[in-house]
Amino acid sequence: MIKGEIVKWVREQPYWLQVIANSIFRGEKLNDESLDKIYVLFKKESGLLQEPLKKDNLDFLAFEDANENHTKMNWNSISKIQGVNALKEGESINIGKQVTLVYGENGSGKSGYTRLLNNAFISRGDKTILPNVFKNTEVKPSAIFDFKDDEDNIVSMQFPGNRNNYLFNSVSVFDTASAVHDLTKETELAFVPMEFNFFDEFTQIFLFIKSKLATEIESKQQTNEFGNYFDKNTAIKKIVQKIDGQTKYAEIRLIADTSELDETYKEKVKRKTVLQSLNINEKLKEYNKFKQELNNIKEKVLLLNNKFSSERIMKTEELLTERTTLKELSSNEGLAQLEGEQIYRLGSSEWKKFIIAAEEYHNSIDEEIEKCLFCGQNIEKVTGIDKYWKYLKSTAEKNLVVAESNIKKIKVDFDSQKFSLIVEGSRMEEWLKENQIDFYNQLITAEKEFMNVNSDIVKNLSELEWNKRIEPYNVNISCFDKVFELLDVNVQQLDAEKVNKEFSSIENFINEYNDKLKLEKHLPKIESFIDSMNWVDLARTIKLSTQKITTFQNRLFSEYVTSKYIEKFDTECKKLEADFSAEIQQRGRKGATLSKLSIRGRSPIEVLSEGEQRSIALANFLSETGLNDKNTCLVFDDPVCSLDHKRREIIAKRLVEEASEKQVVILTHDITFLLSIQDHCSSNGIDCCTTTIRKLRDETGIVQNETVPWISMPVNKRIKQLRNKLQSIESFYTGITSDSIEKMEEYEGKAKLWCELLRETWERTIEEILFNNSVQRFSPAIQTQRLKKALFTKELYIELETGMTNCSNWVHDRASGLGEKIPTPEELKEYLISCDDFVQANKP
Repeated sequence: MIKGEIVKWVREQPYWLQVIANSIFRGEKLNDESLDKIYVLFKKESGLLQEPLKKDNLDFLAFEDANENHTKMNWNSISKIQGVNALKEGESINIGKQVTLVYGENGSGKSGYTRLLNNAFISRGDKTILPNVFKNTEVKPSAIFDFKDDEDNIVSMQFPGNRNNYLFNSVSVFDTASAVHDLTKETELAFVPMEFNFFDEFTQIFLFIKSKLATEIESKQQTNEFGNYFDKNTAIKKIVQKIDGQTKYAEIRLIADTSELDETYKEKVKRKTVLQSLNINEKLKEYNKFKQELNNIKEKVLLLNNKFSSERIMKTEELLTERTTLKELSSNEGLAQLEGEQIYRLGSSEWKKFIIAAEEYHNSIDEEIEKCLFCGQNIEKVTGIDKYWKYLKSTAEKNLVVAESNIKKIKVDFDSQKFSLIVEGSRMEEWLKENQIDFYNQLITAEKEFMNVNSDIVKNLSELEWNKRIEPYNVNISCFDKVFELLDVNVQQLDAEKVNKEFSSIENFINEYNDKLKLEKHLPKIESFIDSMNWVDLARTIKLSTQKITTFQNRLFSEYVTSKYIEKFDTECKKLEADFSAEIQQRGRKGATLSKLSIRGRSPIEVLSEGEQRSIALANFLSETGLNDKNTCLVFDDPVCSLDHKRREIIAKRLVEEASEKQVVILTHDITFLLSIQDHCSSNGIDCCTTTIRKLRDETGIVQNETVPWISMPVNKRIKQLRNKLQSIESFYTGITSDSIEKMEEYEGKAKLWCELLRETWERTIEEILFNNSVQRFSPAIQTQRLKKALFTKELYIELETGMTNCSNWVHDRASGLGEKIPTPEELKEYLISCDDFVQANKP
């Protein structure tokens, strides 16, 4: 029924999708070549490939599902393990027909095995496999999985090479990570009726075609960089920059045609040469520069006219006259009163500097002075001092000082005066000589006249007397007007605007012509670009969505599957006594069906205890795998972790019940749970095999196939088993010869493992012998009555410690001082005899 509906739906799809469906119905595994052919069909049908689409007759109406021919096989063993965490390489674990118990303490390697199984089988658990950090190796993870049919025919599958084989999909794994995942996130259902496998493959190929299209679109997507080929901002460049997938290539080719412009181009080039020879722009620049230089000369002449004007000369003369007057006044007002005081060089400049310095020194002292500043004598009745101060306060003397200072400044100014108006040897000088010689001579004369007037002024200032009469000098500025007019006429005669306009027009034509030639050169690339972008534009209009697939699948799923799954989940919750009103919510996504656990709208992890969460997750796992008719084996990693003894018992019973329908493999470190499983198997006639894995030094996952885990064995059974193992070790040791000396390393490993077991046996004697089982490892109660017969003494402790030490020396890394000697089988036998004697002598 489901098959018929799928076939009907496929008939309505495009031809390339029908080809995909036909291959799936045939059970064909599409390789890269087949997928490429389907992609070509898709492009032809979508118009992305301009080739005719040839449709073959598809026979999917008569398909045969390959899954129907699969022989049911059970998992038989895992062996030759390599590169998985710190698991010992080469170990093997046999899988029983119904229940297989794999016991291991924490750190013994269970996680390594679980992660390997998560990778090999169906699992949402932790798939992280790390290299052995204790060994410098890069061995890739691998293992051999054997499967066996009802007639004991064995098929070996290599992991990961054969991972896609259906046998690996017949086993499902439940571990802590997958349990949390089921409680907190949506999960893709691993079970569906056989016909629903079609959607997984169909969607996978559909998405491959979609991805291939996206990759090709990306590869053909290009950026228009043709504008970079054109350095001039011409109309051609603007057209080229706008080229895209919608551009008509014929129009671009027409634009690149220059056949009708060749003659015009030649004429334009000739005319350009003529215009360039006129050198219009250079001459225009030169005339403008002459105007600027002429303006600068005019401004300088104006400054010189002002500097050597009648007014300025008169003021200079007045300054010298004023200085003479002040000098006379200073002598009359100040020095006259000092006559008769017997002062050396009275009135000299050195004398005046001395007086001024004395005054500054006197004023800097902030107190009344009655003694001489220099010798300290009383000056109260010395009148000469007062005359000094009176002289210093003379107005005429102060003004004289100011006047002389001003004269010095003016002299400096005239001394530094520059008179050059025209730069010698410049183009300006050449042009003036050729075109305005009178004006040029006038400027040269002005330079000399200004210099002569300046020289006379400086001489008078130096002598501090106006001894020579000076006549002012002035240049008539109107002489510049005629020169400016001549320059303007020259500029107008150039007609630069007209010439530049014509030159610009010719330049534009030539640039357009050259860009057309460049465009013609790049036409093949442009044509390819237009074709690619046109293809990309068309490809982007094609919408490949899985929505139709998902919608159709969800309709079928809700019709044929959903109700069964919910019913199965309710049943499992009751069996596990985990009826917490949990609900299953489902939705579709890209052809897959997703489920999510919730309790009254909330995540189970928010409202349930850790133990209740584990029960709900187990119910979900058992429901999902229970509806998968391809599932033949369930693997559980510590399924009762964090559960109390009541829930452990319920789950133990349920898993043994499941073993009547399919294989059940349980990895656990909980010895109580293990014993409970064994009891339920015994009561229900379920075959149960037990394997122990342990850690020795840096290696984990060391397998010991035993009926009862070592940790639960009493001392007597342990001694018996050690005796049997010792016989095997002794036989191996005897077979070592000088030709097989490399076997000593293997012997050493066997001896160390045996010593480890003997050491643990000594430990167990503490529980059984010294404390008479009053405190038992797996019993929650302490039997105090048994302490009456407990034998613990200091002497027994010493004997026990000695036995344990002998074993421990060979288990752990030895100190370098102890040497490399390995115990012989005889020495091992002595260790065992010591332990057995201790037990026999001290039985309660």
